[in-house]
Amino acid sequence: MGKNKGTRKLSFHKVFNIISIIFLLTCIIVYGTRFVMLYLENSKSEKTKMIGDIIKDNNNGNKNFKNIKGDYYFNGSDVNNYLKYSNFMWRIIKVDKKGSVTIVLDNNVTSLSRGSSNFKDSSIYNWLNKDDEDTGFFENVLNDTPKYLDYTNSCIDDIDDTNKITCKKTLSKTYVSIPSLNDYVNTGSSKSFMNLGNYYLLNKGSKNVWCVDEDGKISTSDGNDIIGIKPEVTIKKTTKLVSGNGSKDEPYIFEEDVPSQLGSIVKIGDDLWQVYDINGDNYRLALTSYLKVNGKEITNKYSKSGFAFNVNEYGSLANYLNVRYLNSLNYKNILEEFDLANGAYVNNDYKEVLKTKVKVKVGILSVGDMILNQGVNEYFMASGNENMVYVFESGSKIGTKQPSNMLNVIPTISVKKDKIIEYGTMDAPYEVKYE
Repeated sequence: MGKNKGTRKLSFHKVFNIISIIFLLTCIIVYGTRFVMLYLENSKSEKTKMIGDIIKDNNNGNKNFKNIKGDYYFNGSDVNNYLKYSNFMWRIIKVDKKGSVTIVLDNNVTSLSRGSSNFKDSSIYNWLNKDDEDTGFFENVLNDTPKYLDYTNSCIDDIDDTNKITCKKTLSKTYVSIPSLNDYVNTGSSKSFMNLGNYYLLNKGSKNVWCVDEDGKISTSDGNDIIGIKPEVTIKKTTKLVSGNGSKDEPYIFEEDVPSQLGSIVKIGDDLWQVYDINGDNYRLALTSYLKVNGKEITNKYSKSGFAFNVNEYGSLANYLNVRYLNSLNYKNILEEFDLANGAYVNNDYKEVLKTKVKVKVGILSVGDMILNQGVNEYFMASGNENMVYVFESGSKIGTKQPSNMLNVIPTISVKKDKIIEYGTMDAPYEVKYE
């Protein structure tokens, strides 16, 4: 009989080789999978288009989206160039060569005089842009300006002839501007979506400043006219689109969250109000329509003489609103006292109006306030000049009338911020609860 052979034992080298092969295969599988996933993720990121690219893609072949020296302008009145930012509705002017998107507010936001100086030396610039505590009314209500906005480099050449519009100089280090002559002409002038209201343009000439009149024609002013202000800003090219297709019903949106209640429509009792200012813990609201009593619009004179908003003057608008009207409100207990700006509007400087303030429970809009509802006009404002009182007129103009005139009334009130916790619209206003 032969010898019984035992089970052959694996040598150390063979075991080491097998383990090494398994280790190498594991590394290849693990790190190879990670590499593929990283590659796919990077490829996906590279394919993510920014807002400017999407706008250009959506308007490829659109005859109203014109290439003018490398910048793409929306031209005409019937264009899908709506965009929503900070609860305001804007219109897209252009997508520039770099992919940044310049937008302009659809409606005027207030009315001021400009003076004859350069834009950056005007009080309009100070009202729009934040430099100190009394400036930047508009910039202060915009969401995350450093995150979303680039400086707006609008053309600021001095121009005396609209047939010879140039762009050799541009605005620098400014977030909020107003439309230039270039913007208005390149979007179609009077046939443009920008033909809406009477407002100042950025450029000036040797004698006057440029503006758009109520008919949409390019006109001039000596700078003392109190007319509309239409802010313009520029969205960074790196901004990603969240939703929308540019239509009015589905505007482009790039903000994930919009916490501001500015512009919100609020129902208190049977009345509809709109938030036009946020002051610390208080919201200020303006009635969305003329004041009515028993379903009938009422009129009232401002005062016997002058523009002082005097609650103690019997028969004055201030007295009526803070006594008779206030006591008629079944929600008067939730109204907060606030400071109403009641100074004279002089030297083309809205800050002059802030120098005089009156404590009230019910007030009216003043020069320098945001005027979000452009659909009502011919009502007194709480400012004046000498013995005349300012009146908000059609086309965003502010004129003057004698204080003894009888006009419709748009009252304003103030309520605590915690009373309004959601954003409301005209179709679905936010209803304030009160006792």
